[in-house]
Amino acid sequence: NVRYTVTPRPTAHKFDVLLEIASPSPDGQVLSLPAWIPGSYMIRDFAKHVVSLEASSGGQPIRATKRDKQTWELEPTDGPIQVRYSVHAWDLSVRKAHLDATHGYFNGTSVFLRVHGADESPCAVVLNKPDGEPYSDWRVATTLPRASGDALAFGDFQARDYDELIDCPVEMGTFVHAEFEAGGIPHEVAITGVFEVDLDRLCADLKVICEEQLKQMGTPSDLDRYLSQIMVV
Repeated sequence: NVRYTVTPRPTAHKFDVLLEIASPSPDGQVLSLPAWIPGSYMIRDFAKHVVSLEASSGGQPIRATKRDKQTWELEPTDGPIQVRYSVHAWDLSVRKAHLDATHGYFNGTSVFLRVHGADESPCAVVLNKPDGEPYSDWRVATTLPRASGDALAFGDFQARDYDELIDCPVEMGTFVHAEFEAGGIPHEVAITGVFEVDLDRLCADLKVICEEQLKQMGTPSDLDRYLSQIMVV
């Protein structure tokens, strides 16, 4: 019912997004970006980074009205809706989105518009590789469930609902990747930046830390793997 296609434009520092809604609200579809992010308990303003937004249905433009700083309402239409928008990504933090010629990173709360009335619907996601030879060796590290394709490859993903969609940050680029097991659960680490690292020692140390955390906090029944994303600045 809801499908997002994300295309990075590194030199423009923008993520272009195509949102396709198969069954929009007949009263006029409402869209919004959250003003919060899981794990960071402050009011945020992610919507200010949406630099353009336009909608269409059946190839014809439809009106998109901004109701407040983070909410848009589309005029009623009978058929599926396509929404195209761009997100400026130039915040090098764990909260928002950053994109340049060396890597890309985003949290779902910065990039994925919420489709009101479809919070519990499955969300299909297509992550496209940037165009051009400089990005031919880019990979993707995320815990978004993969719908098809090889591990670390761009392609198709599937979140069970909007909550899962925005709780799986995405790192893309030429990161160093390693795997280890802790508490019987697969763990991964993706490291971006300029650095020297002893991966064997890093994974051995992380294994001890993660196993102690699992022992103290308990092993979640609904998580089948963990990913640590590290940006060395």
